Amino acid sequence: MEFIAKPAQVEMKINEWKGLNCGYMQFDSIDTYSGQKVHAVIFSTGSGCASKPVLYFSQPHAHEPATTAGMMDVMEQLATGKDLTGMATKFDVEKILSELIIIFSPIGNPYGVDRSPCLYWDGSKYSNEKFWTIIFGDDPDNPGKQWHRLGQWDIREYVAPDPIGIVYEPIDEFTYVEPNRSQLSSYFKMFHRLNGKYSINYWAELHQTEFVDSEHDTMIILSSSDSAPEHISTVNSLWAQKVTEAWKNSRFNPKEPSGSGYKGQQAAYFKQNYNTINQKTHRLTSEVKNNAKDFPAEKQLKANVSVIETSIGFCMPELKAGL
Repeated sequence: MEFIAKPAQVEMKINEWKGLNCGYMQFDSIDTYSGQKVHAVIFSTGSGCASKPVLYFSQPHAHEPATTAGMMDVMEQLATGKDLTGMATKFDVEKILSELIIIFSPIGNPYGVDRSPCLYWDGSKYSNEKFWTIIFGDDPDNPGKQWHRLGQWDIREYVAPDPIGIVYEPIDEFTYVEPNRSQLSSYFKMFHRLNGKYSINYWAELHQTEFVDSEHDTMIILSSSDSAPEHISTVNSLWAQKVTEAWKNSRFNPKEPSGSGYKGQQAAYFKQNYNTINQKTHRLTSEVKNNAKDFPAEKQLKANVSVIETSIGFCMPELKAGL
């Protein structure tokens, strides 16, 4: 298994792809406050681009590396015709790229990923309790417990953990954000940049969670029904069901698609940041099990690849049916 998830690994692979001089690959990036880059790779043949559906895959969180690894594997297939193990791709690349524009942004918070102590999380080194203190930081007032989860915060206003949790991205000298909870993050800046250029139709946000005390290992979270119009919600549900069926066929144990279940401040973050997007863009969130001894890194990667493969397949007949 080749598991590519660190920024230096991603940079190296992107430079390899640039060297292929493929006419159907384009590259974009934005500079972060920390001096790193958030990358995007765009796949499509040149003909009829204005009329093609645009499918976007992204990852905001530094502690969910199998999402990056899954994207890197699929991009390798589209770029070279082989996956990262050297096996021939199942994709009909020419056909797919004649009908879709597919965009990947494999690391939304390179600052956090660089500070992560692990390439992947398989439950062999850290308990979930310790894992969560790495994600959010160890609470100075309650050692051994995770610090606050905040969408945006000023280091001058808090007794911050040392080190600061890897979930957070610095956006200036004093301000930190959790990428998918603040429009000021590099993650959202990249989405808006690409959306302004390509008008994204489908957005799959790839995540991982621990599924503590759950029999499930995968799930799709749907945009809230009060933020998306009926025609958007209907297609979202069909898309979610296709991914769920694919997981079942691959012997994963997915939970049925549902809303996030967040309440209070966490729900408010999503309402503030996504409600306008949900009015025009089909969007779903995938969750794949993380930091568990019964769900090794290779399985995590496979589950994320399944989301991407199924989403690409879903958008192909969608175009033909005129939905």
